[in-house]
Amino acid sequence: MSPNQSTSTFETPAEFRAAFDALLAGTHRQLRLYDHDLGLLELDHAPRHASLRALCVAGGGRRIELLLDDISLVARRHPHLMQLVRNFGHVLEIRQADPDAPRPDEAFVLADRQGVALRADKAAVRGTLHLDDARNAVRLNQNFEGMWQRSQASVSATTLGL
Repeated sequence: MSPNQSTSTFETPAEFRAAFDALLAGTHRQLRLYDHDLGLLELDHAPRHASLRALCVAGGGRRIELLLDDISLVARRHPHLMQLVRNFGHVLEIRQADPDAPRPDEAFVLADRQGVALRADKAAVRGTLHLDDARNAVRLNQNFEGMWQRSQASVSATTLGL
């Protein structure tokens, strides 16, 4: 184990969710996530949903941005998350990464400007949680921002057109 108590590893989906929960609990302004999909996170799980909702209702310019390679199952598999999108679209947005642009192999969650959960391979669960890693967070925020700006399709909270 690392002597730095703010860094730990995760190897199972449950440990990854615990890492996400730790980042979410410490988020004061902005939560950003890039992954293939939301399959590992169980965002509709009641305590996790409550934490996301609390961040949404807190106001003050808070933002939750979820950027996914595949948004096709979000509405069907995450009805409570979709309710948050419906009620707090000004805070919570879900977009699909541009399929024609290069996308990293890594998946990550960023909390404010220092917390990072990083999986070097988004096809695997194993990764590291860094509660205070501003240098890595800056790099990943820059990567995220570029992908976010190129993304176009958003997950809609309405059922029109389905």
